[in-house]
Amino acid sequence: MSDENEGDVDLWGNPWTPPKDRRGRKRHRWMKQIAENIAVLKASGLTVEVIASRIGLSEPTLRKYYFRELEEGADLAQAVLNEAMWRKAIAGNVSAARYIREEFGKGPAKAAANRVRQREEKAPVLGIKAERQAAAERVGGIFATPAPPKLQ
Repeated sequence: MSDENEGDVDLWGNPWTPPKDRRGRKRHRWMKQIAENIAVLKASGLTVEVIASRIGLSEPTLRKYYFRELEEGADLAQAVLNEAMWRKAIAGNVSAARYIREEFGKGPAKAAANRVRQREEKAPVLGIKAERQAAAERVGGIFATPAPPKLQ
């Protein structure tokens, strides 16, 4: 059989040859199933080293392609669980409905309100000079600064 490119030439007039195959391992491609497994493993408290060996990837590859799952694994796994329980509750499963009601009772709105309150309660961060000035104003007793004299 003849090659379809037989007789073709490149820009310099040399015979055209097909490109050589790429050597080495193919680049990893992100997969949803692996991402879900990583999120569940991270939510269970495993370290990155253990997750990498369990999944069969190197640590740099795991960190490069699945950084979101490593950072937010517990939240992602909880979200998947809540979605599954929601579907069961809609279908009529009473246990799933109770679980969903409890989860809604905890709710992100309450958690967000608590985070906002915690931010408001924090004292403002003062610089060194402001801290020293405030400390000097709090001095009492015989070392207190006398009140300025009143003019008549």
